[in-house]
Amino acid sequence: MRGFDTRICALVACLLLASQASGYTMEQMCAQWSGTGYVGNPTNCRAWGYCQGQKLVGWGTCPDDYIFNSQKGICDYPYRTVCATSAVQTCTAATSPMYVADPSNCTQYGYCDGKGSISYGDCGVGGVYSASSRSCVWGPACPQSTICQFMLSDIYVGDPDNCGSWLSCNNGYGTPGTCGSGLTYNLVTGNCQKTNTCNGNTDSGSSNGQFTVGDTSSTICKDKTNGYEAAPALTGKSYRFVSDLTTCYGFYYCESATAVGVWNQCPTGTHFDPTIGKCVSPAAYACPYNRCGNVNSVFMTRLGTSCEGYTVCASGGIGSCPTKNPYYDEVYDICTATAPGFAICS
Repeated sequence: MRGFDTRICALVACLLLASQASGYTMEQMCAQWSGTGYVGNPTNCRAWGYCQGQKLVGWGTCPDDYIFNSQKGICDYPYRTVCATSAVQTCTAATSPMYVADPSNCTQYGYCDGKGSISYGDCGVGGVYSASSRSCVWGPACPQSTICQFMLSDIYVGDPDNCGSWLSCNNGYGTPGTCGSGLTYNLVTGNCQKTNTCNGNTDSGSSNGQFTVGDTSSTICKDKTNGYEAAPALTGKSYRFVSDLTTCYGFYYCESATAVGVWNQCPTGTHFDPTIGKCVSPAAYACPYNRCGNVNSVFMTRLGTSCEGYTVCASGGIGSCPTKNPYYDEVYDICTATAPGFAICS
């Protein structure tokens, strides 16, 4: 997937890739877009996020029996909106026969009989299903594996795999493009400019402090205080995982103390705990960075408040529970009289 090192597919990492239909989180989609508006949630076709200033500032879920239409930015009826995260859910609601992509396997497709059932077909050796043409095409790239799959139509976004280039999003598909000679695409303004906005790494679009799955670092594994030697050893494994020192959910895969680190991220709703080298519940590890990242929560406990304070994720504001129930329990999203026994409360 986008130049991702197959050796990473072990232990935590394979689970991470399987957890996300598009390979991108809503935070990463917002980071590539200079505009303001809605994006779809790659883990739930009824859910959405709201981007502003290249950040995810809000999120929610459509009413029952509605699907979020990422290309239009609206909640729509299931019978006329493809669920990008579940072919089964699409076929359950389809009122007429249709072919749909299988988000979990690009080499096959689903056939909805219009009566609620689904059957599968295979594209054969070397073939992948293209939802735009509703036919099997030659691989190896999956046509649906694009950041545009969960973004509005008729917008331009940065190409996560090619810093300084852009994608034209149209009906869930991204057409790549580059700026003129000597120019690079600026994620902040959405325009081409003479000043180079990239960091010199041509493997991905990790500018402005943002990360993309597969980004590399030539120094992180060698870091004596945070790299390979400082990370916990995994039973029976020679590789180790280390924090990216920027986000609560990102980590680097280090094959050895001298290897180039490869960035990956935890599944939505979890944070990376560098003391054990695994993705865990955010409440189980007191992350010192932005705790609202990678979680679909309205509030998150503030570090150092013994669970008596919380952050409003959409605005960055702070709050506290009433005196009668002074403790905020972020797992159950309630104020309670009993102090939660979470690591974040310590």
